[in-house]
Amino acid sequence: MTRREVPVARWERLRRFLARSQASPELAEPDVSKAVAPAAETYTPNQVGTLVAATARAAAQVNGSYQPLPRLDPQVPFGPGVPLIPAAIDPLRRDGRTEPRFNEYPVTSNLPGVGDRLVPWKVLRDAADAGGLPRRCIEIRKSEVTTLEWAVTITKEAVEAAQAASDRPRAEVEQELRQSLSAEMVRCTRFWQKPDPGQDENFGEWISKLLEEHFVLDAIAIYPRRTYGGNLYALEILDGSTIKPLRDHRGGRPLPPNPAFQQLLWGFPRGEFIADADGDGNVINGYGADRLVYKRRNVRAHTPYGYSAVEQALEDIDVWLRRRKWIRDEYSEGTLPAGYLKNTGATSWTPAQLREYETEINDAYSGSTAARHRLRVLPPGFEIDTPEDFGEKYKPDYDLFLIKQIAAHFDVTIAELGYTEQGGLGSTGWHEGQADVQDRKGTRPTLFWLQEQLTAISRTHLRMPPELEFRFLGLEDDDEDAADAAADRQVRSGRMTFNEDRDRLGRPRYDFPEADMPMVVTATGVIPLSGSSTRATQETGVEDAADGKPASGDSEDDEASADGDDGEERADAVKAELAAYRRWVRRNPQPGRPFQFATVTKADAPDLALNTWVMFAPDEREAPAVPKGQTVAWPGWDRDQDTAKVWATRLASQLRKSVDCDQVAERWLAQELVKAEQSTEGEQQPDSPATEAAIGAAIAFLVAQGVTPAVPLAAVLAGLWAEGWALGAASAQASRTGRPVWFGWLIGDDTAARQALTATMTQALEAFLEDNRRSIPLMADRRLRVFARVLVDAKVRGLTAKQLAQALRDALKDDAWVRMVALTELTRAIAAAARAEYEAAGVTHWRWVTEPSACPICVANEAAGAIEIGHSWPDGSDAPPAHPHCRCYPAPA
Repeated sequence: MTRREVPVARWERLRRFLARSQASPELAEPDVSKAVAPAAETYTPNQVGTLVAATARAAAQVNGSYQPLPRLDPQVPFGPGVPLIPAAIDPLRRDGRTEPRFNEYPVTSNLPGVGDRLVPWKVLRDAADAGGLPRRCIEIRKSEVTTLEWAVTITKEAVEAAQAASDRPRAEVEQELRQSLSAEMVRCTRFWQKPDPGQDENFGEWISKLLEEHFVLDAIAIYPRRTYGGNLYALEILDGSTIKPLRDHRGGRPLPPNPAFQQLLWGFPRGEFIADADGDGNVINGYGADRLVYKRRNVRAHTPYGYSAVEQALEDIDVWLRRRKWIRDEYSEGTLPAGYLKNTGATSWTPAQLREYETEINDAYSGSTAARHRLRVLPPGFEIDTPEDFGEKYKPDYDLFLIKQIAAHFDVTIAELGYTEQGGLGSTGWHEGQADVQDRKGTRPTLFWLQEQLTAISRTHLRMPPELEFRFLGLEDDDEDAADAAADRQVRSGRMTFNEDRDRLGRPRYDFPEADMPMVVTATGVIPLSGSSTRATQETGVEDAADGKPASGDSEDDEASADGDDGEERADAVKAELAAYRRWVRRNPQPGRPFQFATVTKADAPDLALNTWVMFAPDEREAPAVPKGQTVAWPGWDRDQDTAKVWATRLASQLRKSVDCDQVAERWLAQELVKAEQSTEGEQQPDSPATEAAIGAAIAFLVAQGVTPAVPLAAVLAGLWAEGWALGAASAQASRTGRPVWFGWLIGDDTAARQALTATMTQALEAFLEDNRRSIPLMADRRLRVFARVLVDAKVRGLTAKQLAQALRDALKDDAWVRMVALTELTRAIAAAARAEYEAAGVTHWRWVTEPSACPICVANEAAGAIEIGHSWPDGSDAPPAHPHCRCYPAPA
C-alpha cells in the first residue's frame, strides 16, 4: 500500500492543534498546509510523518522537553518508516539535546548485589590455582617482568623538544637536561625501589602482586597512601575483587568529586573513593585520602570490568580439570573395564551363572597386582575382547592439546612449561620461532602497558616531571645491526653524510668539513662526490673498487699493447700499478685487506716486500718455493679466510647478545648519579682520565652485571678450533702425499668437520681444545678491560645513556678484533693439526712456508729452512701463527 488510512477525527484534532500553535510566531511550522489533504479519508505516509514531526516539535517548544532531530527523509512506498521519537530519560543540555549512554547497564547497578559480572571473583581466584597449569603460566609471565631491570629516564620527546629550542649539539642538550633533572631522577628511583614500605615490599615483590591481580582479575586497585604532610608514602595494592566500580547516569566512570569506586566487604560498602584524576589527568581539590587508582588492561565498552587471562581460559581450564579428574578416577573409582569376556554361545550358562562367574573372576583379580600376571584358564566358549579405543584415551596427544589451549590464553609457549613437540623436523627451530612470537605478542605489550601505567602514576602522585618516564631496560629492538647496516650503505653510497648519521645516533658531530660532504666509500678509500668528475678525467689506472685490483691499463698501456712490445707493455703496466698502489695507500691509512698486484712482483718493488698489506703477483722467473714432487699451494688457503669470516661473524653476534648495552649504560650512569648525590659539596674532584683504580672498579661493575666475554668466546672458539683442526689435518695430508684434498663439510659446520677426522686425530683434537681453553680467560679479560675503559671515559666525555650504550656497542662491534681473533686462532688450530698429522705419519722435520706478502718475522722463519718438529723457529715460535693475522703453514721436509 502506498497510503496509510488515518481516521478523519484524529486528523481534525491534529489540524486544530496546529492552528492553535500557529497563533504564536515561534511555534509556526512552514509548509504544513501542503501536507494536509483537504477532504480525503486516507493520507500518504509523507503527510502523516510531517504532521507527527511538526506536532512533536511544537510540543517540545511548548513544554521544554527533548527536541528530536527533524524527519526530512521522504516517506516512499516499501520504505524504512519514520523513526520513533526518542524518549529522553537523561538530563538535557542547554541546546535541548541529551548525550548518549556508554552502555545499557542494569538498573540500580550501583547497589550492592547488582551488577553485570557473569563470573564471580572467587571463581577466577580458584581457577588460577586449579590443576597447577594456570598457576605455572601466571608465574612464568610474572617472572618475565620481575627479572628485568628498570630506570627512571628522560623521554625522547623531552630531548627532541629541547633540541628544537637550541642550536647546540644534541649530546650537549641531552647532557644538560640530564643534569637539571638528576635530583628528580634519584628521588623517583628511590621511591620505586620500595613502592610500599609499609608492607616492606620492594619493586619486584610489588610488581609481582600487581601482575597477580592483572592476570587473574584484570582489576588493579592501588591506594596512594599519603603522609599528613601530603607526600606520597606508599602505593598499596588492594584486592581488586573487593572494589566495585560505580557508574554515572550515562554508564561511565563518575568524575571527581563524585565517588567512582566502593569497597564492598561482607556484602556492604565499607568505603568509597573518587578517581585519582579527572578526564584531563588533573587532580581536583588536591590530594586526599579518598583517592584510588583503578586500572584494567582489557577495557570494554559494555562493562566497567576487565577481562583477565584466567577468565578467558575458564572453559579450557574446566576441560583440563575434568580430564585430570577422569584420569584420577580411573585409578580409584574407574568403572570402564580394560577388556571383556565375550560369550561365543558355546556354553548354555544362564544369566545368573554368568553373573556369578563374573563376580568370582573380578574378586580374584581385584587389588592383586601379582594375580593379574598369572595365567588363568577360561571356560569353553569365552574369548577376551579389548575395546579398540581404550589405549587412545590415555595417549598424551590430547593432554598436550589442552595444555597448548590454556597456555595460549596466557601467551606462554609450551617450551616454557617444559613440554616439547613430539618429534618432527625442525622442532628446535619451531620452538625458537615461537619464543620470538611470544615475546612480540605477549611480553613486550605487557611491559609497554606497565611502563605507561607506572609513568602516569608517577606523574600524578609522585609529582614526577613530565620530562621523565618509568622504563624497563632491554626492550629496544634487536634489529639495531640492520639499521646500522642500512645507514652504512647510505653513507657509503653518498646518500648520507657522516654527520647526518651521527645525528641519527644522537652523537656529537665531527668538526672537520669532510664530515658534511657526501662521499662514496669504496674498498680502496673514500672518494668525495664534489669534483669527482674532474678527477676522473685526470687520473689513470684507477683500481677496481670491488676487489682492490687495478683496472685495465690506461691510454699509454693501450698504445704499448698496440705496438706489440711485451717489455714496454709490462713496464707501463708496472708503472700504472705502482701509481694506483700509492693512491690506494693515501686513501687507506688503515686498510682492511691487502692490495693485490696483477703485474708487479717482489723483484719489481723490493722496497715493498716487507709491507704486510701487499700481495705481489707470482713471478715465473723465480725458483719454485718447494722442492719437486710437493704441492706448491697450501690447500688450506682455499678456504681459511672464508672460514675465519664465518666464525668472526658468529663471534661478533654472540658478543652482542651477551651484553645488554642499554641496561649497562643506564645502571652505570644511575650509579654515578647516586654517588654524586651522596658526595658532599666541595669534595668532588674534577674529571680525570681513566686510572687503573677506576678501570678496576668498572671491571667489577661489569662482572656484577653479568658481562662475561669468556662465555661467548668459549662457545665460538670451540667450534672454530674444531673446524680449523679438520682443515689443517686434511691440508697436511695433501701436502705430505701430493694427492688432491677434498673437504667433506660446509664452511662453518664444525660438527661435520669433526666427523671427517680419524679416531686418532679426534683424540688429539680434544687434547688441543683442553690446552687452549686456558687462553680464553686472558682474552676475555682484555676485552673486559676495553669495555671498562669505555665506562670510565663516559663521565669525562659527558656521554648520555644513549651515547654510552652506543659506545659499548661500538666496542662490541670491533670487527677488526673479531677478524683478527678468528683468523689467528684458526691458523693456530690448522698448524697444530698439521703437526699431529706429520707426527702420526713419521715426519720428523718441517719447514715454515710463508703466506703471500709475509712479514719480516715469517720471512726469517722461512729462511731458516727445515727444523725438527718441536724445536723453535728464529722468532721463538714452535708453530704458526707467529703474530696476529698470520696465515703461514708448516710443510713437511
